[in-house]
Amino acid sequence: MNRISSPLSDLKPHYTVAVVGSGYGGSIAASRLARAGQSVCLLERGRELLPGEYPDSEIEALREFQVDLPLGHQGSPTGLYDFRVNSDINVFLGCGLGGTSLVNANVALEPEARVFDDPRWPKGLREDLAGLKAGFHRAATMLGAAPYPGGAPALAKLKALESSSRHLKHSGGAERPPIAVTFADGPNIAGVMQKRCTLCGDCVSGCNHGAKNTVLMNYLPDAKAFGAEIFTCVAVRRVARAAEGWQVFFKAQEAGREAFDAPEQFITAEHVILAAGTLGSTEILLRSRDAGLSLSGQLGEYFTGNGDVLGFAYNCDQPIHGIGRGRLPVEEDAPVGPTITGIIDLRHQPDLETGLVIEEGSLPGALAGLMPTVFALAAKVMGHDTDS
Repeated sequence: MNRISSPLSDLKPHYTVAVVGSGYGGSIAASRLARAGQSVCLLERGRELLPGEYPDSEIEALREFQVDLPLGHQGSPTGLYDFRVNSDINVFLGCGLGGTSLVNANVALEPEARVFDDPRWPKGLREDLAGLKAGFHRAATMLGAAPYPGGAPALAKLKALESSSRHLKHSGGAERPPIAVTFADGPNIAGVMQKRCTLCGDCVSGCNHGAKNTVLMNYLPDAKAFGAEIFTCVAVRRVARAAEGWQVFFKAQEAGREAFDAPEQFITAEHVILAAGTLGSTEILLRSRDAGLSLSGQLGEYFTGNGDVLGFAYNCDQPIHGIGRGRLPVEEDAPVGPTITGIIDLRHQPDLETGLVIEEGSLPGALAGLMPTVFALAAKVMGHDTDS
């Protein structure tokens, strides 16, 4: 697979559309607009990492951590694993060409339709749920989202989830949700050659085998093929009104300029699409407001996370094989599998907010060496003996 980003020296002073961010929102926007013949540039603060370049050891993984704390920022601003730690909410997100699609767990599950009954969603979206449904279908097709195949090797963690569903007396059992993972060698819908999943379990640290259907494998190369220009290590700081539409101010990352407190650079665009994620887009708008851009007083309101809860167990009565392989070969009789392959779907409750899904998972092999110590300490502090 060839790199699709261009050197910053190729950045033009003006585009019809500037897209900020390269995750699901930014990559899809860039693809659609480039296909429509627009002059498009896409600006991403992280680096472009290809399969084979993701961390697969503790030392490599630690180099990719960046943590934003109330007292300051630690780590490289282009580190792949971006943690935001605050008093109210903690967030993990991906920093790289492809955004958080690089480090998520692949699940492409549609929300319940009644989620969009909430009046805080835009009226146009709430009144076009059929169009939204069609959009979900197109995205799932482009992302190659499909359940873990029935004929694929049996997974111990999926078997354990099925046992849990019976214990919960859930009539639906453990289902297999659509996941953005490839299980056959060959070109995908965007013409990019991919390898089938090796079942190594390292999806969330970055897939080194080219089997994970991140947007780097589909929407971004599609945008590139239709003329979009893609630039990495470009941190957009703010936007401002301009005669030609908008000014987009940015700082080049890892270019040496930051050591000299160099001033912001900018380009102009007739249209700007902020797709830098929930945190990134809000930060850009807040800085823009501080610099004089008139914005709604609702900016930053109704802000929430996913509501995820992670639970861990070790020394279980049955094998789970829930640690990725990292640099080790996959054991044929003990495959880990993609990070998530099954769910117990407990949505569709009378009260929307009481619904949930339970999923099995795996931790990346790059962190395997740290797990015994972490689990032993956690057991002493907050652990609960399920056999007692």
